[in-house]
Amino acid sequence: MNTYLRIARLELNVLFFSPIAWIILIIFAVQIGVTFSDILEAREASQQLGNQFKGLTMSVFGGPDGFFASLQNKLYLYIPLLTMGLMSRELSSGSIKLLQSSPITNSQIVLGKFLAMVVYGFLLMILTLIVIVVSFYSIEYIDVKYLLGGVFGLFILICAYASIGLLMSSLTSYQVVAAISTLAVLATLSYIGTVGQSIEWVRDITYWISIEGRADNFLNGLISSKDVIYFILVIVLFLSLTVMRLNSGRKTYATGINAVRYVGLILGVLLIGYISSLPKLNHYLDTTRFKEKTLTDQSIALIDSLEEPLEVTSYVNVLNYFAHLGAPKFRIFDLKQFEQYTRYMPEMKMKYVAYYDSTFTSRDNSNETLKEKAEKYATAYGYDFVEILSPDEIRNEINLKPEGNVFVRKVSYKDKSTFLRMYLDMYVYPHEAEISAAIKRLLYTPTVLGFLSNNDERRIDLVGDKHYESAVNAINSRGSLVNKGFTVKSINQVSQISKDPELTVLVIADPITPFTSDELQDIKKFISTGGNIFIAGEPSKQELLNPILKEIGISFAPGTLLQQTDDFELDLIQSSLSKEASFLNLPFKNEDVVALSGAVGIRTDSVVPGFKLTELLTTNSHEVWRETNLFNLEEDSLFLDKSVQRSNELPVGVALERNVDGKNQRIVVMGDADFMSNAELRRFNIQTKNYDCIMKIFQWLSNGQFPIDVSRPSPIDNTILVSQKQIGWISKLLILIIPLSIGILGGVTLLRRKQK
Repeated sequence: MNTYLRIARLELNVLFFSPIAWIILIIFAVQIGVTFSDILEAREASQQLGNQFKGLTMSVFGGPDGFFASLQNKLYLYIPLLTMGLMSRELSSGSIKLLQSSPITNSQIVLGKFLAMVVYGFLLMILTLIVIVVSFYSIEYIDVKYLLGGVFGLFILICAYASIGLLMSSLTSYQVVAAISTLAVLATLSYIGTVGQSIEWVRDITYWISIEGRADNFLNGLISSKDVIYFILVIVLFLSLTVMRLNSGRKTYATGINAVRYVGLILGVLLIGYISSLPKLNHYLDTTRFKEKTLTDQSIALIDSLEEPLEVTSYVNVLNYFAHLGAPKFRIFDLKQFEQYTRYMPEMKMKYVAYYDSTFTSRDNSNETLKEKAEKYATAYGYDFVEILSPDEIRNEINLKPEGNVFVRKVSYKDKSTFLRMYLDMYVYPHEAEISAAIKRLLYTPTVLGFLSNNDERRIDLVGDKHYESAVNAINSRGSLVNKGFTVKSINQVSQISKDPELTVLVIADPITPFTSDELQDIKKFISTGGNIFIAGEPSKQELLNPILKEIGISFAPGTLLQQTDDFELDLIQSSLSKEASFLNLPFKNEDVVALSGAVGIRTDSVVPGFKLTELLTTNSHEVWRETNLFNLEEDSLFLDKSVQRSNELPVGVALERNVDGKNQRIVVMGDADFMSNAELRRFNIQTKNYDCIMKIFQWLSNGQFPIDVSRPSPIDNTILVSQKQIGWISKLLILIIPLSIGILGGVTLLRRKQK
């Protein structure tokens, strides 16, 4: 060990008695200072403008535009300058012969010089730790554990770069050539991950070899054993190759034997790397404060309930707009989207089936046949057209027409299966909420929502403004109920209610025509036997639903609720969540509203005994009144006249609960059917909580079965603690004082060296 330390100390002396080591330290210090100061200043300015942040640690340091990523993107420029002279200097001066004739081995020489680079890398990380110390006083409750994980990732990346540079330096006596060669190898290791991605066994090898993005998990809060082992293997490989290169000057081997030695080393590293990257052998450390890179306890509990592996079959229509994501060359990327789950389900089977069929979009409109278009798209995306199923072949296997013939996955478990979809948003892929909901559907009986359409109620399959397709049945919308685990269906005949044993919640939203006496009797029977029900009414239609509501002792009040406002239509009621509705677990701030476009009040003074009634949504009694006269919003001048019109304090949403023969019955009544309409969910002129309210109401009605609660504690590092003036002083410290101090120390050191 003393030999390694002496060589390392000698190498550091040589390094710091040259300007290059000091210049790199100064440049690195300036870079991290500028990067951190700019990010912090931008966040503080935004905070001054009233914007609120959640999770500043991740926002400032993580992500592709964060502090750590900026450092990572420039490290490859510094290391070749440091390593270029490690061995080439010895080769050009001839001192390598003196070293090799001394009683030390080539292994000791290589490891000693590498240790010197490790120490220098540690100095670079000390400068980074100074920034972290400053951030500790600049950001409220900063997540230190996460930051230390990121620093570890940068440090091990530096060590890997140094080992590569050391090998390149041993191959030439020219330092510039060594530096350029190191850059070339780093570029090759970054690029190789894109090679052979269309060939299954090739892409696994080239992806593992690639160094591109290997440190990303460290920088974003997740340390995995496969990434740590990868860097260790890279370091071992290049240090071993360096030792073998130096030994070739002492010992001569036959060409065949030499080739076997090198190939054996490389194959051994690849084999260990492949085995270590198997999902079964992976171990993870989540460095984030609230385990944001790990599945929630609810999802882990679902996985623990599985008795056999899941099988996920991805059906990819090559004519669909998501076809490229299912192509062979994107297979690694696609599989990584499920890494959180393969971490706990290493035996999960992933299959891919490519096909072509109508897309039911404008892509179908051309003079080419489906097959001609499929051949063109297959070539563009890298599919083998021979393996792509024709329309008849895919229809014989599965009917994907209800899914729009898109890129969709079928998750199978035992004898059950369910769909897992891609979404038309910025994320595209399903997240934990959607994946865990699919797993739960396979383990338990899904919640069935039946939407009555017998009397022209709101429809779940229409995209018109009044209907519910967006909230309920939009298969490509992440937020629709059908993608949160619910099974949704239309009920065309009231008589079907009693014949459907799977029906969990009956929804009656704004009927247009009156119910017959038989229909009313069927609905009342459903209520009396403990069925869960959701009822939504509208102004001027109270009498259509009041006969049903009479069964539970409430009613819709006559007239229409109006709200005095200068900014919106008078019939837009901005309701608030009542204090008693805390059981919904709906995060609601004072400024939050649930928008009701045309609402009626709910009378609750005659509730049937046995029901527990809770007000959900209330109105502002100082601004809202009940207008019982006929009016026209566009022509009539309406205003709140407190001397004539009494402000209305009736709730606009209530929940009722009781026990019927051991069954917990839950009922929700809303004084507005528009609050979950397609148009209301597209409202842009006011920030509303309508969507969250919809999800929480149906979660309560389904006894908490769906949607899956994957929420985590809210971040606490949400505030910048320093002002713009203080950030100015921080900038001076990081960009001026620290680099200047390093420069002075370097100057004194070099001057003393020159004097000696």
